[in-house]
Amino acid sequence: MGDLFIMGATFLAVSFLTYGVVSYRRNRQMIKSRFMKPEVSPRPLLRKEEQGDSLKKRLLDWVTTLGKIALKDHVGVSQLRQTLIQAGYRQANAPALYFGLRALLAFTLPIPYLMWPLLTGKTTTVNLPLAFVFVGAGYFLPHFLLNARIRRRQDRLDQALPDVLDLMIVSMEAGLSMQSTLSKVADEIKPISPDFYGELQLTNAEMRTGLPRDLALKNLGERTGVQSIKSLVALMVQSEKMGSSIAQALRTHADFSRVARAQKAEEMAQKIPVKILFPTLVCIFPSIFIVILGPAGIQISKTFLKV
Repeated sequence: MGDLFIMGATFLAVSFLTYGVVSYRRNRQMIKSRFMKPEVSPRPLLRKEEQGDSLKKRLLDWVTTLGKIALKDHVGVSQLRQTLIQAGYRQANAPALYFGLRALLAFTLPIPYLMWPLLTGKTTTVNLPLAFVFVGAGYFLPHFLLNARIRRRQDRLDQALPDVLDLMIVSMEAGLSMQSTLSKVADEIKPISPDFYGELQLTNAEMRTGLPRDLALKNLGERTGVQSIKSLVALMVQSEKMGSSIAQALRTHADFSRVARAQKAEEMAQKIPVKILFPTLVCIFPSIFIVILGPAGIQISKTFLKV
């Protein structure tokens, strides 16, 4: 027993040491790459479609064709497109692909469940209702996965916002314009938050095409769907209209964002005792009862058996 404990402790120590060395080297390499001139041009936001008749492309085209049947309600499609943009999917065929994926999963998910009773010959009256349950699960599964991706992306954007604000304050106080500030901040924030990098690059591209600044900033808030970014956009537009210092307004908003993030962390910490109550009752307490009351139960049963 002692040898196993020593071997396990040694394995954990070596694993943690290796993980620490790899993390240190990766962080150092990231810092060095930020100060080196890129050898290749950055990838465009809207990439050209890959040429070639690959299996993946043909499958996606078939699923898209299947989903175009449901694209009749233009209001619903517009809302779905906005939701997909918040998840990071800006392709033109994204709504059709989404509906096609839901239909494909609804039809294919029950097939393995129905094939097993037919192959084994153990068919019951419960198989058909459960098959409809799998149909519903396949239809709603992309919806839940899409919402989960949106929440994760919005959390990443919200966590990177204070750093973006600090970089914007430094750039604007150094004398850069709004467009130059967004371009510079996007380049600096790319290794930390690729999501924010893409959004800032797209906002900068809209300004270069002649879109008004306030409208481009509002589009940034609508594309992300993050309340803190929407508040930032409203603050920047209002400060520009009032003629006040945008840098000072950003500094105030950065402090407010950090306070809000700390309050959110405290709120999550306060919820932990309530959330951990049910796993404790289900997983830990039964084991404790078995360890404590098990020997007593064995002795009581032996006593009664003797009597």
